[in-house]
Amino acid sequence: MRKNAIVAGIGFDGREKIIRVHCREGTKVILKRDPTNKYDENAIKVYLKTNVLFGLLGTKLKQIGFIKANTAKSLAKKMDDGILLSASVDTYWAPSEKEHPRVTIEVTDEI
Repeated sequence: MRKNAIVAGIGFDGREKIIRVHCREGTKVILKRDPTNKYDENAIKVYLKTNVLFGLLGTKLKQIGFIKANTAKSLAKKMDDGILLSASVDTYWAPSEKEHPRVTIEVTDEI
């Protein structure tokens, strides 16, 4: 299975800055279920792994948003059924004159 997904919620908590600094096409992202999310029980958080002090102190996960709800529903079911998913940045658009960047990811089964 291969599926493209839009990353939503980019305009919150300084996520746009994280995206502008660390996000590139092909960058691996981490997906984590958020079943207690008060807005969407199928919510899936999207994280980028970033270096701490140029990598000298390891890495840290920083959230860049959520998979858009209409796609999250089918992916959440797979994750809840124990299917491992991997994802990477498919497209990235962040012109300086726009406040919020746009990111889409490609999600695949690891089976």
